Amino acid sequence: MEIVFVRHGQTDLNKTRKIQGSRFDHDLDQEGRTYAEEAAANFDPNQFDLVFCSPMKRAMTTAQIFTKGQKEIITDERLVEFNFGEWDGEYLTELGKKYPDAIDPWGKAAANYVKYAPHGETFAELDQRCGSFLDELQEKNLDKKILVVCHGTLIRMMFAHYFTAGDINAFETIDNCALAKISYRDHVARINYYNRLLAFK
Repeated sequence: MEIVFVRHGQTDLNKTRKIQGSRFDHDLDQEGRTYAEEAAANFDPNQFDLVFCSPMKRAMTTAQIFTKGQKEIITDERLVEFNFGEWDGEYLTELGKKYPDAIDPWGKAAANYVKYAPHGETFAELDQRCGSFLDELQEKNLDKKILVVCHGTLIRMMFAHYFTAGDINAFETIDNCALAKISYRDHVARINYYNRLLAFK
């Protein structure tokens, strides 16, 4: 099985560097749409047997651009972005000043961020739903090439689930419209690439 993950294109919240989790369903902004089209010009959707996508607007629009009307897009609720609870829509830099113990050395939310955002999803919960999705792919599509269009934090956890027992700290958030690939064979997963760009800004 081969899985290629694509992160959605840029939205207005991405541009302002605010946290964009599952509570904000923004579509791509014009710059994000243009860049997605440039990246998709170097992408062949016909290499894939199946296409899965988060039902959120920014992911669906990106999937439509990348598949060029040539593939059915299957939505899956397990692919929605991480729910940051009360932190969603806030500036991470400001939260870092207020709650420095909840920010990791790379400036991302640490696992204990939920101490200050009690309605947020935990990393363990995210690992569980990513694992559920991956386990189902392994069970039903072991001989397939699969495209998954979703979100930055989610892609980090997909890789963390396979390679670091759910420790998301080992993986940076990939760029908008960047690709990351995992191959899975005989119960062994391998990273083929991470944060591959198809166009340059």
